[in-house]
Amino acid sequence: MDTRLSFHRCLLLLFVFLRCIPTLRGILWSPASNLLLSGSKGHLRYIGSVSAGIEKAVSECRYQFKWDRWNCPESTVFANPQANREMSFVQAIASAGVMYSLTRNCSQGVLERCGCDNTKNGAPGGDGWTWGGCSGQCAVRREDFQGDHGCERESQDAATVMRLHNNEAGRKAVKQTLERTCKCHGVSGSCSMQTCWNQLANFRAIGEQVKRKYSKAVRVDFISGRLIDGNRAEDRSSRDAMPASLSRKDLVFLETSPDYCRANMTIGVPGTVGRECFMRGDEEIVDPLAPSSTSSSGGDSSSSLASSKWKKQSCSRLCRSCGMEVRTTRVTVTSSCNCNFVWCCSVKCDTCRRSVVKRTCQPIGRTR
Repeated sequence: MDTRLSFHRCLLLLFVFLRCIPTLRGILWSPASNLLLSGSKGHLRYIGSVSAGIEKAVSECRYQFKWDRWNCPESTVFANPQANREMSFVQAIASAGVMYSLTRNCSQGVLERCGCDNTKNGAPGGDGWTWGGCSGQCAVRREDFQGDHGCERESQDAATVMRLHNNEAGRKAVKQTLERTCKCHGVSGSCSMQTCWNQLANFRAIGEQVKRKYSKAVRVDFISGRLIDGNRAEDRSSRDAMPASLSRKDLVFLETSPDYCRANMTIGVPGTVGRECFMRGDEEIVDPLAPSSTSSSGGDSSSSLASSKWKKQSCSRLCRSCGMEVRTTRVTVTSSCNCNFVWCCSVKCDTCRRSVVKRTCQPIGRTR
């Protein structure tokens, strides 16, 4: 068994859950729901990992789009799903979340009949290092999913083909962000030889990879059962020309996105009225006890700076570009401060109150 085969076993598992089990699709953005699935026990063995993966995907979607006009509301992805650019992200990040959770739990021995990918252990990998350890590639027994698991054959309509394509692009994002980790061997720590293995990146890095795919997503047409590059001039970026051919790594969409500035509850769009925004120079209140988004996510400093810049431009994007004004008020906020470590083992903080500026989007001329 080679590494490619073991990775394909993961894809088979995701194919079963994301395509063939209606119950899972029905609770796509309800990760806290208790799942009751009919079928073989092989499904139930993995359902905890699937649910955790969907929950991770929901959280990451909201983080990545927090300061965008579309901010991943449940009303647009669950109640009124459309085949637009934003749905391509949803389909990819959900697939990536499930793949991530299953692969991690397999590698850690949490799940039965799967574990580390050790097919390359002992093989030379490069100058001064060999493959070893526990690589984070999922190895699931194919026979668990070859029986009767209630999978009804779906019609290959445009929306289905789009979803399957974006599911695969999400799984590829997990593989693209695998990180090689090494351990040194040698006399007195000389590190004359290293043993290396692949491990999963933090999911924040995967989310950023899928967000980059989203920004370059390709609008397509559905012709004779295939997705064809639509090559629509109106969808081209001034910097990036449409690719000549589709890649399985690309995100694709069929429909243009609606106007997210204006509320349209028929399709679940809440609009940007009342959304909070930031401008350059605005003070951000950071709770010292809250986990850092950079340290907890494993994100690098460049991505953190880009995220901060995007946030500081949000008033222009959410308000002014949508024909609204920025309403400025002062509010009192409370946060932890003057924190000290108390032996052993707790942190004691004071509660401080401060007056800060809060900006929101409001229709021009509306009185309070």
